Amino acid sequence: MKHSFLKKTAALFAAVTVLSLTGCAGGNTQGSSEPEAPAVTGNVTVTAFNVGKADALVVQTQNTVTVIDAGNKGDGKVIDKFLTAQGIDTVDLMIITHFDKDHVGGASRVINKLNVKEVLVPDYTSELDEYKSFVEKAEETETKVTPLAFGSSYEWSPDDTIGTIYASEKDNYGRDEENDFSLVLYMRHGDNKFLFAGDAEDPRQQEIMKLNLGKVDFLKFPYHGNYMPTTEAFLDAFAPKYTVVCCSEKEYADPNTVETLEKRKIEAYYTCDGNVTAVSDGKTLTCSQAAAG
Repeated sequence: MKHSFLKKTAALFAAVTVLSLTGCAGGNTQGSSEPEAPAVTGNVTVTAFNVGKADALVVQTQNTVTVIDAGNKGDGKVIDKFLTAQGIDTVDLMIITHFDKDHVGGASRVINKLNVKEVLVPDYTSELDEYKSFVEKAEETETKVTPLAFGSSYEWSPDDTIGTIYASEKDNYGRDEENDFSLVLYMRHGDNKFLFAGDAEDPRQQEIMKLNLGKVDFLKFPYHGNYMPTTEAFLDAFAPKYTVVCCSEKEYADPNTVETLEKRKIEAYYTCDGNVTAVSDGKTLTCSQAAAG
């Protein structure tokens, strides 16, 4: 397996407060019962950006901003400009689902340009330059980085939402395992439920299904629309009304995935066609797409 993030960066982050996830503030253990949803007081808006075959999403409540991944190197400016155009200079939580360059690449820019209160990461390290840039920038800015231990979870419930971030169950999945280290966010807002599945492949998708989260209204499709043996079972387990696939025109979703979504009458949006915006008022959920620029 890759080295533990917490052990590997202990010296580097001496000036940074890093929590141990065995006793994380607000943390849950997997499989705990879901609390009752609070009364809805405002909208939740999810924006998935057109940044090619890469993940970069922003979740906004009335008073908070959560960033889920930051795309490739250079994509951080998309998030930065999107938020600063709204007069927002603070990110309450940034989740880096795993350390592939198309997820962590823009993180250093976001940390450098915005006040990021905390970054949640899986508990391993990477040799990629994009990862090293992220670590160096977090140290330079004294940004709190919290590694989420394998098999644990973390409550994230800003404003009128209820959310849980789940780490992978295992610390070793064999070959090309980083995708299966993906952190996964499940969130409720009133009657609407959201699932952000990172780059989860077969083993990780099976773990997510075992959480018994029930049906969701919005799914950030795992791993850029790749089709896998678990794809149909995964879609049947969560039966989303909407799904967003982060892909490019050159590296589009697998044709089998497209066909599977169409057969299930799941309304699919592909980020290469433009930014996707989902808005929940706690009762209804709407999705729209801007024309690709």
